[in-house]
Amino acid sequence: MIKNLFRILQIIYLAIKYDVDGMLLNSKLVSKKVYFFYFFPWNWFRKKDVQDIPLKIRTLFEELGPIFVKLGQIVSTRKDLLRDDIAEELSKLQDSVKPFPGDEAVKIIEHDMGKKIDFIFSTFNPVPIASASIAQVHEATLNNNNNVIVKVVRPRIVEQINKDLLLMKRVATYLNSLSDDFRRMHLIEVVNDYEKIIFDELDLIKEASNAKRMKNNFRNSDLLYIPDIHWDLVTKNVLVMERVFATPINNKRELRDNNINFEEIANKALELFFIQVFEHNFFHADMHPGNIFVKNIDNKVQFVLVDFGIVGSLSEFDKKYLAENFVAFFNRDYEKVARLHVECEWVPRNTNISELEEAIRKNCEPMLDRPIKDISISDIIISLFSTARKFKLEVQPQLILMQKTLLYTEGLGRQFNPELDLWKTSKPILERWMKNQKSLLSMIKKFRKNSTQLIDVFPEIPISIRRIIDLINNDNFDLNRNLNQLKKVEKQIYKNSMRNYWYFSIFFLLVPPTMMGVFLASFDKLHMYFDFSVPYILIALLFIFILKPKEDK
Repeated sequence: MIKNLFRILQIIYLAIKYDVDGMLLNSKLVSKKVYFFYFFPWNWFRKKDVQDIPLKIRTLFEELGPIFVKLGQIVSTRKDLLRDDIAEELSKLQDSVKPFPGDEAVKIIEHDMGKKIDFIFSTFNPVPIASASIAQVHEATLNNNNNVIVKVVRPRIVEQINKDLLLMKRVATYLNSLSDDFRRMHLIEVVNDYEKIIFDELDLIKEASNAKRMKNNFRNSDLLYIPDIHWDLVTKNVLVMERVFATPINNKRELRDNNINFEEIANKALELFFIQVFEHNFFHADMHPGNIFVKNIDNKVQFVLVDFGIVGSLSEFDKKYLAENFVAFFNRDYEKVARLHVECEWVPRNTNISELEEAIRKNCEPMLDRPIKDISISDIIISLFSTARKFKLEVQPQLILMQKTLLYTEGLGRQFNPELDLWKTSKPILERWMKNQKSLLSMIKKFRKNSTQLIDVFPEIPISIRRIIDLINNDNFDLNRNLNQLKKVEKQIYKNSMRNYWYFSIFFLLVPPTMMGVFLASFDKLHMYFDFSVPYILIALLFIFILKPKEDK
């Protein structure tokens, strides 16, 4: 409890240090509870907007520690939520953490394996070759002389994660209370998704299973190689896998020395993304350069992926609408793009399709008139989200990982081929997938898959009809009675609001003047207390009077 209190105080201190209240106050996102910010005296006479906002936000995440850094990395791809300059600054966050001692790693391995390290490996390097917020990696050699990589989860990391996640959820809940714009961002869902991601990364058995599944998906393909897992040396905290000697994708000099074609890297990276998402419905969702290696196999590019802690998949519904959105957009069928947004409920069903179509056309048409090399999927997505937000866009959490992976992949492709034709590479894959979805064979498979559910539902139909009739006979659809119940709920809400109102009123009338009195007394400036307290109490009383909740009649 005490440690948690210190963490809360640290977060409050850093929020004040980096002027977060000022950022929110000056933004257009806060439409409710604006008065709260004026309980802090430094906001009374604020004239200038906060400067260097992107840098301050990045530094705030860095000082909050590795769990927040990882959240910042994920949020940096949410260009539907953030301004471009903030997203770009957050993308600079590095998941680089001081390694824990090698002898501690050895203890974890020996504990999980139930035997001494010398019986497991012929050599083991206690100095890690990489260290991140969740785990660190060591090089080793098995007794059969095979080179392997040993991944070990950090000790005592779960306690820190749980503590920070709880605070993140409270911050998200508070931001939701400030405006409908914050609520439409699904901030709590963002934190919940992050919670799932980070706990999945903690379970190395699950990571090993993800690697095996992806290896099976590409078993008959030369496009991707996944290192072998040594299953007899896998536990929740330890993962041992084959060490592949390939070239890191960000080492362009070595790639050039190995005669690897940069244009082929760009095209195949995009192809790899679309195959994973639409054909396999299982994709690597942490495609940063540290996890991607390249091999030259018979003068052809082959990717090697590592770190399968973060993977993603989409529902058939989302895949269908996403593919159709891509195709319609590149065919400049804006009416279909607008209609699809409504059909899949990314915007409310009562949205005027003609108005949405015209807004999408106005914002996106100029982008498609550029040369191919200047068309950016990330810019298109940002523009689409920016346009749709005016029509109350509901951000879909299940698409976050896909969007993040797409932005990483596009950035990678552009690095190796600035002239990359995104549409030429992706269109055949999307159209092939859509054609297969509408084929007779696909329809038969879907019917067979759902037939069991239909068989289960049919016997329940008479019972369901009987329940509806009973509800009608028992007058459970009586609107007047429901309205009376609703009024009781409204009275209870008003009662709770008044209670909270008096709590906050007493707090802000007594606590700040008391704290200021203690502060001035410690500097022998108590004579200045009257000059501060009287204006403060008058202003506080004015706010309290204005903000008193009103009961609906």
